[in-house]
Amino acid sequence: MQVTLAVSYPKNILPKKTQNFTTLSMRETKSVFTFDEPIEKLWSGVTVYEVLVHWLADEVRGRPKVGGDFSWTWKLGLEGDFTTHGIYKKIEPLKELVMEWKDHPADPAGTIYLQLLFESLGSNQSQLTIVNGGFPDGDGSDVWIDGAKEAWDGQAIHLKDFLKQNPDITKFFKKT
Repeated sequence: MQVTLAVSYPKNILPKKTQNFTTLSMRETKSVFTFDEPIEKLWSGVTVYEVLVHWLADEVRGRPKVGGDFSWTWKLGLEGDFTTHGIYKKIEPLKELVMEWKDHPADPAGTIYLQLLFESLGSNQSQLTIVNGGFPDGDGSDVWIDGAKEAWDGQAIHLKDFLKQNPDITKFFKKT
């Protein structure tokens, strides 16, 4: 699966290897999900780390802040823990969140990104588009792209179920 796409990106969210280019060749996966939730609840469900631990990963570190670090850890039982680290590249509340991995096994150089696009479809409905891209060219990335698609599609279902079962997710927010 190879996609060549000419895209103009703001310089601050381009993968490191392409900082000087406005047209790039990349491989990505993209999925679109509709939620029967207001956009504010969907945004909080994806950006508040006290909520993320209920549907995404076992441990989540780092609040969304441009240039800030994050890490997600999954406890895999006998296989041990798996932790991934990244940086928040772009945050536009209720619209877009872009993260870039520092240590993705498919490309440890840091060109793999996750772009989450949020769109309100009405007072109680919203849409989330998940784009995971920047995968290197070559057949060796196919397994990573397929795995990313399957994983993010599965996580979106977990998020949908979690939000439906928890009408008030603010109960999970850290009290300051």
